[in-house]
Amino acid sequence: YINPHGDCPMSTLSVDTIQGKTTAGTVAMPAGALLQVVNTSFSTQTKVTATSYTAISGASLAITPKFASSKILVIVNFSMRIYDGNTNYANGSFQILRDSTAIQGSVPTDGSGTFEVGAYDSGGSSTEVNMRYTNMILDSPNTTSSTTYSVKMAAYGSQGSEIGVNLGTSATGTSHIILQEIAG
Repeated sequence: YINPHGDCPMSTLSVDTIQGKTTAGTVAMPAGALLQVVNTSFSTQTKVTATSYTAISGASLAITPKFASSKILVIVNFSMRIYDGNTNYANGSFQILRDSTAIQGSVPTDGSGTFEVGAYDSGGSSTEVNMRYTNMILDSPNTTSSTTYSVKMAAYGSQGSEIGVNLGTSATGTSHIILQEIAG
């Protein structure tokens, strides 16, 4: 509407529901629009000495994408510790999974190669580092079915390294997983 007198009054548009012309799923959202966010926090302690990936208790979260073309931004933020009481280095790695498929993270079975977290103490006989580990990955699940993202971890050290989540000497840490659906 154009006012013939030249002044345009301000208007407010209020709606309860936006529905597509043919079905609710046909509403077009601009690429990059944030569609939904789900999150979880957990304080369950998990300690791993295995060089194969092991599930982290509490580290999983499901989301049901609104559109198959959406991307899911997976953000993990863990209170973690790596430790080895018998050697001067400790290493560990994390793996992010969509349902049962690894979408990030691989660890060599012999311990060679690159790890995501590690510490080396050239003058000591033991190593311990407590830190906050943050990682994110943009995934394309191509589905509108419920999808679960989870995290596993593995340790490596010649004398038996440990990697742990939410471990603390006097208090338990808290870790978080956030999933954001972004229009594709």
